[in-house]
Amino acid sequence: MTSRKHPPQPYWNRFWRAAYAWSSFQHVRDVCDYILRHKIQPEDGIYYPLVAAICVFYARPFKNSKGIERLSSAQFVPKKFRMLHKLLESVRDETIAHVDPRSFQFKGLPANNVRIIIRDGQPRLEPHAVKFNATLIPEIRELATALEKRMHEYSNKLTSEYPYEAPADGEYLIDLDTKSLRRL
Repeated sequence: MTSRKHPPQPYWNRFWRAAYAWSSFQHVRDVCDYILRHKIQPEDGIYYPLVAAICVFYARPFKNSKGIERLSSAQFVPKKFRMLHKLLESVRDETIAHVDPRSFQFKGLPANNVRIIIRDGQPRLEPHAVKFNATLIPEIRELATALEKRMHEYSNKLTSEYPYEAPADGEYLIDLDTKSLRRL
């Protein structure tokens, strides 16, 4: 989204951003499909790393990047998914990418709490891992699919706005250094 203060970024940045956003949302959908296909449950050891992958891939297009502006959630996230969007970003920001000791409350405790468990006089430290309820995975998948579709539509719109930038059939590198398309 642009404003008078922030003119639109050049087409090559917008193409680059759209490609990585589409790829990120596709990865989210793929991870959700994997969890659903293999019936992976929150108590399974691999569940938390898969949830972490979902959060990181999902949030990546909405985060700052050197030289490329981030996606506007207001522009791209469907209204019915705004709360889920905020949840995914919050979990990524406060419990996965950054481990804030005073993060949001989860089941009455800080999400990033650490427990000391003593069994037979032996202490064990156990950091808490925030995991989504497995019933949320299909909704996350639906959101990722909707965003993939929006990025595809956005890419088509960009292509129609800049029809002469890729002059012929072929493969081109979006070269951010030279600010051009370079035929490969």
